Amino acid sequence: MRGTLRPVFLGLLAGVAAVAYLLPYFSLPGTWWRAIPSTALILVLAGLVFGKQAIAFLGLRLTPRASLMTLVVFVVAAFASNEAIGAIVAAGPLSASSHRSLFSGVHQFFQVLNDEMILRAAVLTLVLRVWPYPKSIALGCALLFSVAHHVVYRLHGVHIEAEALLTLFSFGVLANLLFLRFGHIGYGWALHYGWNLMRFGSVYAVDGRYLSEGMSFNYLEGNAWLATASTCAAVAAFVAYTKRPPSSSIGRLVLGHAPQHNHTREQ
Repeated sequence: MRGTLRPVFLGLLAGVAAVAYLLPYFSLPGTWWRAIPSTALILVLAGLVFGKQAIAFLGLRLTPRASLMTLVVFVVAAFASNEAIGAIVAAGPLSASSHRSLFSGVHQFFQVLNDEMILRAAVLTLVLRVWPYPKSIALGCALLFSVAHHVVYRLHGVHIEAEALLTLFSFGVLANLLFLRFGHIGYGWALHYGWNLMRFGSVYAVDGRYLSEGMSFNYLEGNAWLATASTCAAVAAFVAYTKRPPSSSIGRLVLGHAPQHNHTREQ
């Protein structure tokens, strides 16, 4: 798609994307395949709007080398996540009982893919189109990602504590910068799926009382060591991006002509 995209069109497009992302998922509660219709709808709508550019718009344009590296990152992330969760459980008072299954793994695969296509690739690309300051956008969208978790679980009567929100924010910053640097969601998806596959593969309890999904965030993502490690990773990624920003804007590559600003550094 070429030419200048008007803010009204961007808003409409964001609304359509949100419906494609959320409606099938929440209309089919309790089913292991509920994220798959969302994936299909996102791909179809992106194809109708952007044509051949849809793959780039959704962050799915990976070279063979990037695809191989994505697989490596996923394996490392899954192993590290399993070890981290084991250490958190061993330290108490959290206990865990595994219920991993193929169906759970498939659900997480597509749910994370949808998250990354919409919350990472689509949102960052569209925002870059009207506000070409990538570092500010990386931080701002990560903050929204963290606050969204707080709001959603608050509606279910669960208060997400500051440490867990910091972990979520830090991951958001890291994944956003990876997308802005490399132009695809591969590495962010690998980190996200590796964690979710291990993290949501168990039921958690404290003192024999099972925790809701939201409450478990305060014991896992809210672990002080994990919050510290994720913050250090986000800071390192931010420094690395500042020292070596990409030579071209994701927004310009995907959506055509961009405003005349320097896209590789904050002004």
